[in-house]
Amino acid sequence: MYCILRLIFIIFFVDSIKISHLFQDKNPFTTNKNDTDSSGNPKKKFMLIPSIGYEMNDKPGKFTFILNGWYYKPVDSGFIKIIIKTTLQAALSVLDSSSTSNEEIEQERIEPFFVTDVTDHKIKLKLTDSISDIVSTDKNGRFYKDIIVDSLKGLNIQKQELKYTAFDNDNQQNAYEGIIYLMKNKNRIGCLIISDIDDTIKISEVPFKTKLMVNTFRKPFQAVPGMSQAYRSWESSDQCSIHYVSAMPSQLYYATQTFLNKENFPGGSFHMRHLKLADSDKLNLINSIIDFVKHDASRKHKISVIENILTYASIKQKFVMVGDSGELDPEIYGEIARKYPDRIKMIFIRIVPGGKNNNSRFEIAFRNVRQDKWKTFSDATELPKKLYNDTNSINENGGGDNNIHSVYSNNTNILSTSLFYIIISVLLTLIYF
Repeated sequence: MYCILRLIFIIFFVDSIKISHLFQDKNPFTTNKNDTDSSGNPKKKFMLIPSIGYEMNDKPGKFTFILNGWYYKPVDSGFIKIIIKTTLQAALSVLDSSSTSNEEIEQERIEPFFVTDVTDHKIKLKLTDSISDIVSTDKNGRFYKDIIVDSLKGLNIQKQELKYTAFDNDNQQNAYEGIIYLMKNKNRIGCLIISDIDDTIKISEVPFKTKLMVNTFRKPFQAVPGMSQAYRSWESSDQCSIHYVSAMPSQLYYATQTFLNKENFPGGSFHMRHLKLADSDKLNLINSIIDFVKHDASRKHKISVIENILTYASIKQKFVMVGDSGELDPEIYGEIARKYPDRIKMIFIRIVPGGKNNNSRFEIAFRNVRQDKWKTFSDATELPKKLYNDTNSINENGGGDNNIHSVYSNNTNILSTSLFYIIISVLLTLIYF
């Protein structure tokens, strides 16, 4: 049942980006008359995902930059698309009759799922006039490319941010600009933050699946009070770099990035999961969706990403991980802390109403992890304003106490069983055909 609920959540779900990955405040998934070719068909587009650059462990002075993007084509408007969108909007209206429909929000959140991945397409990536490479998109329309440089000299770097340019190899008139966030050099101790998004910094109400759908596709995103200020404080006082690691589909990257900008969260690399919803091979499509919604899929994704970032970072750099009790962050972070005890400085877990918040859960999740290395909190004011003191040890002042909050789950199912099966049956049938 849990997997089916997640499936509903998922299913209910450039011109060019000339200045940055912030899209010049333009939704890269909308299609208007300027986004069509001479035949009236939607133009192919791509967007660049903020990624990481790091100094190589075995080759001091050399840096590796990971360039990451997605090339896609909007689906032509058609009967099936209209029915699915209309069904979704009607379902959201039933689930949330208290608020009015917002066409701009629904377009921003729903349109990204109505695209097809463009495979085996060449993209030119350019750091400088003398440093460039060409990469092809994979079966998911994604491209990942590591570019190694001997030094940072001559690169467009400002405040640990490297800007690069990408071109559609078939049409190099329009340039798209992306950002890579550089980790501190190995001679710097540095501070790195791994942050979840849903219910950690953005109110999603994940334990309540009906509210999760409404918050994701109908309502404006709302920040968890005080979290932006806490992250900004850590960024300024401890020179922390931030890596947003989320199990949500990458189709929601634009909406999430726009939310972070609006709420003044620090910029950082993004690590989300790609969801494929269009494929000529229907069996392969169904299998990919099932793989996405498997109960342990988000756990495997987060652990893999965090371990990669740990590998990229200098062994001198300590990690602070911030998550919530709504899903599996305590268990994931506990596993990482046991495997890399000397690399994890502190873990903060936000208590989410409706989550499994009993003491025994946290005791099991953080088994064999020093108690002074993890804390739970209900309010951002319980977090320290500064993570490190002058001796580079964790600052215990201003944070919450070591007590485990005991707030038991009160998860109620608002969606009726009959309506649930009507919606899932209609959507699965439409998407299959």
